Amino acid sequence: MNIGIVGGGRGGLAVLTLLLTIPEVNILWISDVQDDAPAFPKAEAAGIRTVKDFVPLLQDPDLDLVIEVTGVAAVQGLLNEHKRPDISIMDAKAARLLITIVEIREEVNNKIVQNAKELASLTEEINNSALFIRQNMQNLTSEAENLATFGENLTETSQTAKGEAEKTQEILGLIEGISKTTRIIGLNASIEAARVGKAGQGFSVVAEEIRQLAESTTASTRKVADITENVKGYMQTIHQGIDEAKAIAHSQAQATEAVLGALNTLADVSNRLQQLTHNLFSI
Repeated sequence: MNIGIVGGGRGGLAVLTLLLTIPEVNILWISDVQDDAPAFPKAEAAGIRTVKDFVPLLQDPDLDLVIEVTGVAAVQGLLNEHKRPDISIMDAKAARLLITIVEIREEVNNKIVQNAKELASLTEEINNSALFIRQNMQNLTSEAENLATFGENLTETSQTAKGEAEKTQEILGLIEGISKTTRIIGLNASIEAARVGKAGQGFSVVAEEIRQLAESTTASTRKVADITENVKGYMQTIHQGIDEAKAIAHSQAQATEAVLGALNTLADVSNRLQQLTHNLFSI
C-alpha cells in the first residue's frame, strides 16, 4: 500500500515511525509547511520525499491512502477537494489512534530496555558468582582428591605398622621362651648349689640372680606385650578412621563434581540469558 502523510509535526513523526516498521507499507511522501518539521529528518534518512505542498501529489496514480494528522479544517478541505475519487483519507481522529499505538509501543519498548538492562546486570552477577564458585569448587575437588590419596598412603603405613607390631609379638615370644629357660637354669643351679653345701654358696648367689633376672625379664616382656597389643588396637582404630576419611573424601569429590556440573549448567543458562538480553536490545 502506497501512503502519503500530511503533517510533519510530532503526530506525523509518530505515524511515520509506526509505518516504517510495516514491510507492506510504502510511504511515498510526507508534507508540512515548516521546513524544520520534526518528521522531516527521519523521512529523509529513510529516503522518503518531503514536500510543503501536497496538493499536486494527490493525483499520483500510485497513491492509495493519505493520512492527515494536522486536524486543521482547511487542510482537510484541500484533501477532499483535490484528491482522486479512489483515494482513501484517514482523518486526524483515526490518525490519533495510530499515534496512541506508537506512544504505547514506545513506552513498552522503554520498559523492555530498562528490564533488559536490569537482566543484563543480574546475568553478569550470576556469571561472576558462578565463576567464583566454580573456581573454589575445583580447588575443593583437588583438595578432596589429595585427601583421598593421603588417606590411602596412611592406610598403607598403618598396615605396615600393624605388621611390625605383630613381628614384635613374635620377638617377645622368643624372649619369653629364653626367660623360661633361664629361670629353669637358675632353679637347677640353686638345687646343685644346695646339694654341694658350703662349696656351692657362691654359685647359689649367682643362681638366685639368674632366677630374679628371668622373672624380671618375664614381667617386662608381659608389659611390652600389653603395650604392643594396645598399639595394635590403636593402629586398627586409626586404620578404620582413615578408611572412613577416605570414604568421606571420595563422597566429597563426587558431590563436588555434581556441583560443578550444576554450575556449568547455570553458566549455560546465564549465557543464554545474555543472548536474550542482547536480542532485547536489538528490538
